[in-house]
Amino acid sequence: MAVYIIATPIGNLGDITLRALETLKGCDMIACEDTRVSRKFLSAYGVDKPVMSYHDHNADQMRPLILGKIASGQAVALISDAGTPLISDPGYKLVRQCYEAGLPVTCLPGASAVIAGLVLSGMPTDRFLFGGFADKKTYPELSPLGMTLIFFESAQRLVATLKDMARAFPNRTVAVVREITKLFEEVRRGPFEDLIQLYEEKGPPKGEVVLVLSPPAGETVALMDIDVLLRQAWETHSLRDACTLVAGTLNVSRKQVYQRALALREEKQET
Repeated sequence: MAVYIIATPIGNLGDITLRALETLKGCDMIACEDTRVSRKFLSAYGVDKPVMSYHDHNADQMRPLILGKIASGQAVALISDAGTPLISDPGYKLVRQCYEAGLPVTCLPGASAVIAGLVLSGMPTDRFLFGGFADKKTYPELSPLGMTLIFFESAQRLVATLKDMARAFPNRTVAVVREITKLFEEVRRGPFEDLIQLYEEKGPPKGEVVLVLSPPAGETVALMDIDVLLRQAWETHSLRDACTLVAGTLNVSRKQVYQRALALREEKQET
């Protein structure tokens, strides 16, 4: 058979697909993070299947067992406590070993806090990076990126993390998205300083938090605008001077324009 990667609700139990329920009811075994959490969800929909724990601490021992079941013809579903499996959990290693063993894998898409947080934030969605759980050691390499950044964080650490981010990402705004799909779903947007003050005065919020950082100020100019001006500037200027001219015209970093110029030149050479 196969392993089925199945997304489960991140809050509202109604956010489950018909296909997911059909597959869960028809599989032989369900692998999950916390059997207690998953049994509550499964019982709500009348899914009565054997469950096995699969998480960071036992993954190395459990993967051979799961692979053996699939190889013997059983269907195994992989779910997380909430949302889409493999996002910040060890599921990708199971998928990788299935491929290495020639075993089939399929995905049943659904709820994801990453995508829901991005959509609710109001930040640009054309380019984004998920940074996992917020870790200030990663901020120096992420700070130069001209795209929206998404992080998970606990409510208790929110203020400290916002202060760290304010120093590492001084030219961005932030959205604090919490309790996604739940009764008290909330989005707060603005400069870091405003949100730090808000949560210092009110105290840490309840629930799970997704932090969404805007691209750096001036980085949201459409690539089409850069491309058009670059092609015009190239007619009368060198590559270097064209990049300087376009960067000044659009008020974006010269580095961003130069990187785009190199990409355009490469595309032209390939045609």
